[in-house]
Amino acid sequence: MIRINLLPAKRARKTRTLKLGFQPNVALAVAIVAVILLAEGATWYWLQSSIRGLEEAKLTAERELVVLRKKVQEVENFEKDKKVYEDRIAIIQQLKKNQRGPVKVLDRVSYELPERVWLTSLSQGVDGVVLEGMAMTNDALVQYVTNLKQSRLFQEVQLIESRQIVESNVAVYKFQITFRVNMDLI
Repeated sequence: MIRINLLPAKRARKTRTLKLGFQPNVALAVAIVAVILLAEGATWYWLQSSIRGLEEAKLTAERELVVLRKKVQEVENFEKDKKVYEDRIAIIQQLKKNQRGPVKVLDRVSYELPERVWLTSLSQGVDGVVLEGMAMTNDALVQYVTNLKQSRLFQEVQLIESRQIVESNVAVYKFQITFRVNMDLI
């Protein structure tokens, strides 16, 4: 006999599972892409940190450059001031030397002056000192020139002119003498 069951039977429910049906080469490709993306991300991060470090170094160098330029300017100003002061000191020393020079020259010129000789002018020219004066006798004039030549302070002593003139009804010798001053002895 055949039995037919007309009542619905209880069926067991099937649980459905989600199967990702990856094949092994697809999984490998995904893994490779993931590694490449991670490597590119790490490279990008490294480059960005390097750029930030270089920018910070650039800013630091620019700040140092500004400070160094200020110091260079200060040094240049100091050197200019030093040069100005050295020039002023040299001028002052030259003025002191020149201040003593005429006094010594006048002292020596008057010291070497014999009796019966007098000076009418003393001037300093380009070529040296020019003395003009008068003497009562030619021998007194020669004695004065000899005295000047013997002095170490005077060099190249030359009698330029000597002529006899009448001054206040007296015959005198008018003369002109030139010489150089030995500045090493002043």
